[in-house]
Order: sequence, then structure tokens, then C-alpha cells
Amino acid sequence: MRSVRDLISAGLATPLLVALLLSIFAIAGCASDGRELAEPDDWQTTTTRPPPPTSALDAETSPSGIVLSSPDFAPGSDVPDSARCSSGANVFPQLDWTPVPGETVELAVSLSDQTSPDEPILLWLMAGIDPSLETLESGLLPAGAFETLNDYGNPGYGTPCLESFADGRRDLQFRLYVLNRPSDISPGDPGNEAWQTLRSAAAESATLLGRIDASTS
Repeated sequence: MRSVRDLISAGLATPLLVALLLSIFAIAGCASDGRELAEPDDWQTTTTRPPPPTSALDAETSPSGIVLSSPDFAPGSDVPDSARCSSGANVFPQLDWTPVPGETVELAVSLSDQTSPDEPILLWLMAGIDPSLETLESGLLPAGAFETLNDYGNPGYGTPCLESFADGRRDLQFRLYVLNRPSDISPGDPGNEAWQTLRSAAAESATLLGRIDASTS
């Protein structure tokens, strides 16, 4: 049997005949082969993907079971007024953690703005914390501990003030780092460099999320 292309080349196919033959082939191609198509999943039928997460988890326990907490606020809730720039105090809240492994040689903590997960901002970093401690009292620097600069080139906690951001809630993640070797971070180190060094050196970590409403603070 000659194909449609052969007929056209030979000049034997009229437009009406070509259309008829193509219709027959299309119907034949749609014929069932006896197999049933599976029902599509929800994600296969939607026209848009779900939005990515916009904040960190309220709390994360470390692999060995270390829990970071605070008596000043519950996980995922507003940080206390004293931890905000608008209060005039602007001191970090008390942080508590469960005992760390015996081989730990140093602890450190950081505070980062995780409102945009792809663009976190380091707001505070304290290293050199004695591993025997289980509490960081509000606003107090333990013996031997020190602070680096943050991503804005400022030392200490709470600078710049989060109230300077656009209206809306900010997600603030406190993280405890457990190190089995010295961090090799020094007082006043640039924040981004110190943060990267700390994350690379940490054996494990635990987190606690607090929030602040920049529109009302």
C-alpha cells in the first residue's frame, strides 16, 4: 500500500483524499490497546507549585538529643520586649540547653534572620562558651566567651535593629553549636566569615525560633 507521502509525490492524492486518510490514521492512533491509564496525582494536575517555606522550624533537636530553649519565650512565639531595639534594653534572652556530649570542647550561639531562607542574615554570634555551661543568662557574657561582628559590621547582639525592616513579621533563629575542636574564631571577626567557620567546625547543633512583629515594635 502506498503511503500518503507517496500519493502526494505522485500527484494522485487530492486534498480531500489526504484529509480523509489523515483522519483515519488519527482515529487508529487513538484506539485503545487494552491498558488503563492511572489516575494522576494532585501534583500532576495542578498548574502551580506550592510556595516554598518562608521560615525555619520552631525548634530543632540535635542528632544526639540536645534541646535549646528559653524561659523568656516559647518556640515560634514573640521574643520578649527586652530583646527588641524599641524597648531600649536590646539584650539577648536567656537561653538554656540540655547537657552536651562529654567530648565537647566549645559551645557557640548565633542569631540569624531566617525570614528569607535563601538570604539569611547573621545578627549575632557568640563563641568560646564553656561546654560545662547549660545556660546563657540574658545579656551576660560568660567568662571566656566573646562576640564577633554581624553581617552589618557591628559587634554584639541586636544591631541593626530589626524594627528598621519593612513592616511584617521577622523570623529569628537562635542556634547552639556543639564543637569537638576549637572554633578558631576570634573576637571581632567579620560576621559572615566567623559564621561559615562555625558551621563548618560544629559537630552538631540545635535551634530555637523566635519572632518579632516589625510593624508594631
